[in-house]
Amino acid sequence: MAKKITENRNKDILIFLTIICLLLSFTINNSIYYQKFKEVKKEQENLEVELTLKKNNIKKINDENNLLTKENNFLTEGNTNIDNIKNTYYQKLKVLEDQVASGKSNYKIAYLTFDDGPYYLTYDFLNTLDKYDILATFFTIGLDKEVCYDNQTKTCSNIYQDIASKGHTMANHTYSHAIFYGLYNSPDTFIDNVIKQEELIKEKTGLTTNIVRFPGGSSTAKENKDAIISRLRERGYGWVDWTAQDGDGGDIKDANKAWNIFTNSIDEDIEVILFHDYNRVTLSLLPDIIKYLEEKNYVLLPLFKESKMVHK
Repeated sequence: MAKKITENRNKDILIFLTIICLLLSFTINNSIYYQKFKEVKKEQENLEVELTLKKNNIKKINDENNLLTKENNFLTEGNTNIDNIKNTYYQKLKVLEDQVASGKSNYKIAYLTFDDGPYYLTYDFLNTLDKYDILATFFTIGLDKEVCYDNQTKTCSNIYQDIASKGHTMANHTYSHAIFYGLYNSPDTFIDNVIKQEELIKEKTGLTTNIVRFPGGSSTAKENKDAIISRLRERGYGWVDWTAQDGDGGDIKDANKAWNIFTNSIDEDIEVILFHDYNRVTLSLLPDIIKYLEEKNYVLLPLFKESKMVHK
């Protein structure tokens, strides 16, 4: 009888211990799950705070500067309204630029510029800029653009209008870009090329350009530079070189090399960056270039004559 009582007691103890183990296991698991739940909830809260900060930052930019919302509606307005809205937009950009130049703004400015087009590849550059909501500056030429140099089955003459209609700054890079074939023979040969390209842009877009870039840069004009600049002023032009680039004006084909040239050239609060819209290496890097600049707190804007980077 005593033996049976002992066996029953042992069974009760075993059952009790089993229940205790189950309870402990349940409690531990619950504790682990609860801790994981707290971690997930904390992460969610952090993400919500980060999102709120980003939203507030965007709102602050728009409210304080009223500069980053592009007023592209001028593209569908009448000519008078186009000029008025563009001038208002450029006045706002000038305010920001002055703040950046004086160190009163936490932001910096990058002017993306594309030389020597239009090409058929220009469409891809325009699509990428559209995707990231970026306005840039296109220094165009006119010689041999009726048929696209990079696609002989296509015409490039309509791309001038496509560039302008998207709100990009249409700028003058002379008609011929003939650096080694007479462009710099005299101030007259240069100015004649500027006028011819000015007339072409006016014909294709209805716009009158007021910014020019010397093919090869202003130093290429050598002894004619001062006389050319004087003549440009008479015609209401400002001129601009560049402060940064990725080296795509040569035969660079290595994206890593181009990226290194680009990143090593970015060191100013206001940058005018030289690219070429015939270069596939630059096209492939463009999304990363935009992201890099924005992460460095640059606002990407189109050039305008009143900019301090445009010599008058």
